[in-house]
Amino acid sequence: MNRIYFGDNLRILRSLHDETVDLIYIDPPFNTGKTQKHTKIKAVKSKNGSRVGFKGNTYQTIELGTKAYQDSFEFSSQGLGSRASSLELAYKSLAPNASIYYLEDFLRPRLLEARRVLKPHGSLYFHIDYREVHYCKILLDQVFGRECFLNEIIWAYDYGGRARSKWPAKHDNILFYVKDPKNYIFNTGAIDRESYKAPNLVGSEKAKRGKLPTDTWFPEYVGTKGKESDSWWLSYLSKGTNSAIWQTIVPTGSKERVGYPTQKPRGLIDRIIKASSLPGNVVLDFFAGSGTVGESCLELNRSFILIDNNKEALEVMAQRFSKVENIKWVNYKPKPHQKKTVIKDIEKKNKTPKISQEFLLLATTASYIQKDLQENSDYWKDSPFEWVLQLPARKKGKLGRQLLSPWLASKGILVESSKDTSETLIIKGHRVAIKFSTMWGKGFYRFQQIRSVGYDYVICLGIAPLEAHCWIFPREHIIRYATQQHKGSNEYWIPIYPNNPPDWAKGWGGSMDDVFKIIKKLGSK
Repeated sequence: MNRIYFGDNLRILRSLHDETVDLIYIDPPFNTGKTQKHTKIKAVKSKNGSRVGFKGNTYQTIELGTKAYQDSFEFSSQGLGSRASSLELAYKSLAPNASIYYLEDFLRPRLLEARRVLKPHGSLYFHIDYREVHYCKILLDQVFGRECFLNEIIWAYDYGGRARSKWPAKHDNILFYVKDPKNYIFNTGAIDRESYKAPNLVGSEKAKRGKLPTDTWFPEYVGTKGKESDSWWLSYLSKGTNSAIWQTIVPTGSKERVGYPTQKPRGLIDRIIKASSLPGNVVLDFFAGSGTVGESCLELNRSFILIDNNKEALEVMAQRFSKVENIKWVNYKPKPHQKKTVIKDIEKKNKTPKISQEFLLLATTASYIQKDLQENSDYWKDSPFEWVLQLPARKKGKLGRQLLSPWLASKGILVESSKDTSETLIIKGHRVAIKFSTMWGKGFYRFQQIRSVGYDYVICLGIAPLEAHCWIFPREHIIRYATQQHKGSNEYWIPIYPNNPPDWAKGWGGSMDDVFKIIKKLGSK
């Protein structure tokens, strides 16, 4: 069930259970010292109007309403106790423009709660600007650990006015942290890709697929895909600008605009959610604003928790989610602010299978070792294993061993490498061959190159887009039912349909947990 809370986010965060959230994106107040506001206006014909328009007609501007919040924090040492004098001195000396209250009283307790509610594989994206990012980075290093910092993403844009007394500031900073740097989700295959500047130099296949974005995000790439792009944005680009830009606040003419100051574009939020969560996961935004994270989650088959203490933000979200039924509103009644025609109901396009903890462990391990190993299809879209399809058979076998070893170790089972061959593992003194297969389009696994000698057992690990299956067979048993790959060969293959396994495979696994139980019962050799 999706939830939207109205109230103090610190109090609400403290009410959430430990390790219940997969991904957090927050765009906290930037401590700019200004009032952030968005005013809706309407121009009407008037003889006394001050604005001249089409054919010399004069118009009067009427304000329809303003939504705003105060983006500033006063200096305070209240509640810091014995730390107050030393911290005041440090901040006044080193960061006179950074409020000690903003960092210590406001951000620190909320970030501590954020880390607590994240699952072991969870990630945090912290969106801030150039004024406070350096101090926030130090604070986040203290809360999460410096080793858990993965990236500073630079979100470049060219929207709004330009300062004349200094270089115009045209970027935001997004700090990317994980709870465990060896166990986190990063779905390379789900991220929207950028086009090559010189496609003729990389070949047609690579040019068609595009390249992964770097930690600097530019506008013509973030979430835009030809016809799906915002028509306002395309018309802006067509005016002859050659800058690499993206709007920091969704512009007035954009179809995304919902009338809230500092609203972020869907393309930006979609990229983050696709990269660092799986379908069915829970995404938290405790500075929810207009609710863009919620809308992205509905479209991408994730669940969400949104928190904000600004009534105007809740009004915007009430309108934005007018026809979405599976939302629990806490401490707020949305109906007085909802209109039937505000948005179309967003339905989940596909049934999302329940993702097991065993599959999640394999997915996070795959994300971590992907950089050492590196045929797309719609069937594998949004899977953390999509990149595996491009690996040659030899590297897929290596991946299978690298996935199973830490999984078994996490279960307390010692795994050793075989001294005479890299293709088998030693488990409880038994030589165990590992065979790996991704699911074929017709719903089966094909485990190949199974030799007739050289091992005691074989583990067959199968990976579907969002599921894992596993079996363990004695050598004599599997060879009895396998098919010879070539006439006169000592290598065999077997197909297994996980939803309808053959009789000979029953009782020898099916799930990761089944195989663990069998291995646990094996006697030491």
